[in-house]
Amino acid sequence: MESHVLWGQMNLNRSGSSKNERYEMIHQMMERHEEAHQGNWQEFMRQSAQDWRQYPQLARNELSSITCPALFIAGEHDDFATEEQLLELCLWVQDSRYLIALGCSHRPHMLREKPILINDSILSFLNKHAIR
Repeated sequence: MESHVLWGQMNLNRSGSSKNERYEMIHQMMERHEEAHQGNWQEFMRQSAQDWRQYPQLARNELSSITCPALFIAGEHDDFATEEQLLELCLWVQDSRYLIALGCSHRPHMLREKPILINDSILSFLNKHAIR
């Protein structure tokens, strides 16, 4: 539990919202990552942070060199991937599309949100772009 407290303190110092709102946000994040990563959310976050350092943002010329079809998905209330950002990605990545899952947050594929919509959308996209 101590790592949860340290993680929470780090977020408390960076947020401008009230103390109760910050604690609620921390608990929501812990609960969502617990659910998403079968109890190993801390290792997932460590690995994600390492990946973010290893794989920098792609430049526009790199994005435009992507030749395979792409589907970008975000939730309507996703603070990490906005519709404007996905639209811009689609302008640079050939044969790409995006889906905004209405009423969803950053993890629209999770049980609490719209996993059937997301899975059906991915399967439909894959069927349309099957390798033959």
